[in-house]
Amino acid sequence: MSKLNKTKLDNDAVIIAENVTKTYDTGRLKVTALNNVSLTVNRGEMIAVMGPSGCGKTTLLRAISGFQDLSEGEVLIDGVDISQLTLKDLRKQLSLVNQQVVLFNDTIANNISYGQAGEVSEEAIIKAAKSAHAWEFIQKLPQGLQTEVGENGVLLSGGQRQRLAIARALLRNSPILILDEATSALDTEAERHIQAAFEELMRERTTLVIAHRLSTIEKADKIIVMHDGEILETGTHQELLANGKHYAELYRLQFQDD
Repeated sequence: MSKLNKTKLDNDAVIIAENVTKTYDTGRLKVTALNNVSLTVNRGEMIAVMGPSGCGKTTLLRAISGFQDLSEGEVLIDGVDISQLTLKDLRKQLSLVNQQVVLFNDTIANNISYGQAGEVSEEAIIKAAKSAHAWEFIQKLPQGLQTEVGENGVLLSGGQRQRLAIARALLRNSPILILDEATSALDTEAERHIQAAFEELMRERTTLVIAHRLSTIEKADKIIVMHDGEILETGTHQELLANGKHYAELYRLQFQDD
């Protein structure tokens, strides 16, 4: 299938996960990473996914982005099962930014325009770099956009690599954005410098983010609290605090001193 079905769904939904289950059989025991998870994400929403380590957050986002095969269930984008889409078509619909940025032993320009070689102008690359708050450091490099970054960007700092990943996502301009703890490996100062870049990236996009910052969680249109591969609670920050259950306890333990 080369194109997505653009038929409008109920509530203008863009992503639907239905009864998604993922199990791993190690030979000695069966591990359930996701257990019958269902989720609807409406177009333009920002969804924060949170919960303890190993609760299934990353597996859920990988399933939605097509990086995770499912044991049961399906994920649909605008009514089309993503398993029916070619990898190229799926990648046009979403951009993934995580803490492990993949860069190639190539120029800054080619890393930002990866997947769109020959299709974008230098002007567009520069615009994306500026929006990602990367242009300032790029200009200071020996050959600017033509500077080689080394194997996996070894010549750049963690914050610089992350800003190139954001510039790449901005240039791709996909309608769906998935952020998998994209700043968790950065120190506080580096993280502060790229928050504005993330806000630019999330503007007018449907965004799912594994959240560990209080400000991200509070801004979310919907918060999903996971535990042991299941969704325990869903709601806004205020709704979940008022419920006084799992989210309220996590908030008290993790964020009250932030």
